[in-house]
Amino acid sequence: MSLSEQEQRMFREIEESLLADPKFGAGLGAGVAGGSSRAVVSLRGLAVASVGLLLLVGGVAFSLQSLWFVALSVLGFLIMFAAGVWMLRGGDGIGESGAGYPGGSVGVSRTGGVDGSGGGIGSRMEERFRRRFEE
Repeated sequence: MSLSEQEQRMFREIEESLLADPKFGAGLGAGVAGGSSRAVVSLRGLAVASVGLLLLVGGVAFSLQSLWFVALSVLGFLIMFAAGVWMLRGGDGIGESGAGYPGGSVGVSRTGGVDGSGGGIGSRMEERFRRRFEE
């Protein structure tokens, strides 16, 4: 069931007002566009993994004919493994830049200074814990 024009307009207004709020916008991190780029990375990763799966199954199926097909199946496994690691890391450098994290870039605190602890998840959790008692 599709939404009426009035409901679509109301949802657009709500979305614009939420994105205009600086606290809510900072909590989103990469924003709405970041979610679609992650979906594209996931689709690319799934495509690469499926190619690796085809190579793996094909190599096993034809391994009786030649020993080179065993190497093909090993190559397929390596491709599948690499695709899985790529998808878990976020692909295209998304995970490395920290754009997908709610606090901004990794290693930089909200006050603008660089964290001395390297900016891991533990330091972010500790910072949030401290802020609860300060407020």
